[in-house]
Amino acid sequence: MLNTVVLGIGFLCLGYIDKTARLKAQAAATAAVAAKPPVPPQPQPAPKTIVVYKTNQFKWSQLETPDYRQYIANLRAIGCPELTIRDLIMTDVMRLYAQRRGQYYQNGRQFKFWETDDKRKLKAKQLEEREIQLAQIDKELPGVLRELLGVNYERELNKYFVDSNEDARRLAFLSDDKREQTIEIREQWEAKRDQLLEQARNGPLSAADIAQLRQFEQERDKALSGILTAEEMNLYDLSTSETANRLRDELIGFNPTEKEFREIYAKQKALDEKYAFQNMDDEAVRQAKAAEEQAMTEDLKKTLGEGRAADLQQSKNPEYRELVSLSEQYDLPTDTSQNLIEMRQIAQDQIQRLVQDNTIPLDRRQQALKEIQTETERSFQKTLGSAAYSAYVQGAGSWIRSVGGSAGAPASSVNSVAPATQTVTPSQPASDTETE
Repeated sequence: MLNTVVLGIGFLCLGYIDKTARLKAQAAATAAVAAKPPVPPQPQPAPKTIVVYKTNQFKWSQLETPDYRQYIANLRAIGCPELTIRDLIMTDVMRLYAQRRGQYYQNGRQFKFWETDDKRKLKAKQLEEREIQLAQIDKELPGVLRELLGVNYERELNKYFVDSNEDARRLAFLSDDKREQTIEIREQWEAKRDQLLEQARNGPLSAADIAQLRQFEQERDKALSGILTAEEMNLYDLSTSETANRLRDELIGFNPTEKEFREIYAKQKALDEKYAFQNMDDEAVRQAKAAEEQAMTEDLKKTLGEGRAADLQQSKNPEYRELVSLSEQYDLPTDTSQNLIEMRQIAQDQIQRLVQDNTIPLDRRQQALKEIQTETERSFQKTLGSAAYSAYVQGAGSWIRSVGGSAGAPASSVNSVAPATQTVTPSQPASDTETE
């Protein structure tokens, strides 16, 4: 017990001694700090100035210029995509020409809301002048866009108003890269061709002009052959050439197979290339071409066979092609066009007999012709239907409405109203910008 008390008293003494030592150490430290001189305040650094440099201060006026060539160069210099450049320039040029066209649609009279429309109609001389000026504008605009952008005007319009994917569809057999290169080569060649034709528009092409055009074609083919295989070149021609485009229209109703189209195309292309750019006003040239066309027809009879050759000949009748197109458009039976052609021939034979028979009094002849007209109209309308018939008589079927007035016509003129068959001579190659 005594030991425990002594131990507790020892711990209390030690705690007191330790506390006294700490207090003495704190007092000594405080005295030492007080003896040091005060440290002066250090100056704070000034705030750092942040400088912002504007590197994209762009104004459109830096690019715009009345000179379209310089404008295009400026756009390219800032990395503007070619498609965007094309859209900008085409829009601007089209707006400019729209303003020029617009001035020829008003007679200069100030608008007054109480005046009737006849006051602002163009006078006869103004109408005549408008047609001249509009024709000039329509001729000038494609050349301007071709020179500035290297584009085909009609083809570009088709992209906006008809079909922007026409090239992609026709050239679907090519890879994207090959298709892009092919289109670029085509545009370059067309630009050269159109420029030369524009320069020679006031007269027939000279021998030098024709030689230059053929040189352009050789350069085009050489460039294309550098990126396309032989079969791709052939498919490109079959899909886009002027000859092929024309055949796709002229062979309506013939319905060629791929093999037949290739055979006809090969022969027609050779003929077109031989007479391309020739002066068809020259009688000797016309006769030579007609002779070769006849030889080609005979050759096709052997190639296609008599039956298909007859079908081909019938497809040369414009009215037959129109009837075939109407039948397709209005989902009519496949034999509709042939039936109508036969009905037309029956009516034509009846008209011919009436006109040639001078023993029939004129009034009775007139009445008979009107009855033929009425019956023909009824039969055609029943076969075609109201909508298709209305379209037909506005075009190739206009002959029906003239039947009743044929009584006093000379017999030699009756067939000229609208022949049942007609052989069409292939025309000069048309623009390959046509769409189907």
